[in-house]
Amino acid sequence: MDTDAVTPKVPFLQRIGLKADKVILILVLFLSAISIVMVYSMRGTVVLQHLKHLLFGYVGMFFFYKFDYRKLGVFAPFILFLAGLLLVMTMLSQAVRGVTIFGRDVQTFYIIGFLIIFYISHYIAKQYHVQGEITAANTKFLFVLLSVFCACIATMNMSTAIILFVTGMVLFFVGGFPMRDLGWMVGLVSVLLIIAVVVAVNLSDSKQAKFGRMGTFINRLEYYFTKDNTNGYGDQMILARTAIARSGFSPAGPGKGVIKNRLPEKETDYAFASLFEETGIVVGVAILFAYLIIFYRARKIAKEATGAFGRLLAYGIGFWITCQALVHIGVNCELLPTTGQTLPFVSSGGASLFVSGCAVGMLLNIGKVSTEEKDKEDPMALLRR
Repeated sequence: MDTDAVTPKVPFLQRIGLKADKVILILVLFLSAISIVMVYSMRGTVVLQHLKHLLFGYVGMFFFYKFDYRKLGVFAPFILFLAGLLLVMTMLSQAVRGVTIFGRDVQTFYIIGFLIIFYISHYIAKQYHVQGEITAANTKFLFVLLSVFCACIATMNMSTAIILFVTGMVLFFVGGFPMRDLGWMVGLVSVLLIIAVVVAVNLSDSKQAKFGRMGTFINRLEYYFTKDNTNGYGDQMILARTAIARSGFSPAGPGKGVIKNRLPEKETDYAFASLFEETGIVVGVAILFAYLIIFYRARKIAKEATGAFGRLLAYGIGFWITCQALVHIGVNCELLPTTGQTLPFVSSGGASLFVSGCAVGMLLNIGKVSTEEKDKEDPMALLRR
């Protein structure tokens, strides 16, 4: 008898114990491969350091894929404390957007954002489990917590603060917060942000000296709306837009870009424009769709998750990563004011690659746990896939 005719074949990834979302894995590998080509094209042998950072990112991804995310819930208070400690250290540090550890600058905002998303997801899920609902006190606590972190981060990196706040609003929406509450939260923060920017603009002519990174953001915001580049704050946007416009369907080819050599932070904050100049519109559009598909798959994982914690965390991670990518691409295309935001899994940088890897690993673990729970309920489900 032909046993293959009666025995369903188990997919290869599941035979080796990998019950992960194959689409997300393929897209992350695709983005990583693109990043290796980009860094080698721009920095030559520095690509070896980039490969080391990618390796750390994949180690983090594998660890959090294998570790049950639900067991980390007991550490939620410590995770919030750690996020607060990192924030204070960053504000007191002399390093730009991070802290100095063993002589190396480590950008902490990615770590802080990931920790806050985890904490909010767990807190909402816990309140539903204990109380069966989210009370007004719970709503105010989370709003104040998120606002304080975002306000402190905004003094050093406005785009990261906005992304974190919007991600928090998404978690509140998915968590079932009343639209009325979401409305006054967004309205209040919008009004306060506008007032803060207006006051900062009018307090001093020497805004960058007086307000540091906030001053840089304000000057770039002024250029975005006025197109007055007298002080040179629009140079980056002009060069990035020119690099993209120069390429189109006739890219320069890997290593042959010209404008990229004048772009500051060409392998981090302006990775998309640098890539676009050398690889063209086809690769550029493929990168854009890769992030949109990652969010779509994260949404699918969230819908199939067992429990509110997994559902909220999957939505939060998927939206957070995709939002970073869209802001980065929007800035490079001059659709948004210039701000420092890396492109996940593409831009060079140890902290961003490591945290992105850990976040995706946790996302894959949520899908894995859901699959295992379904297999326990229906042992034949594995064979039918």
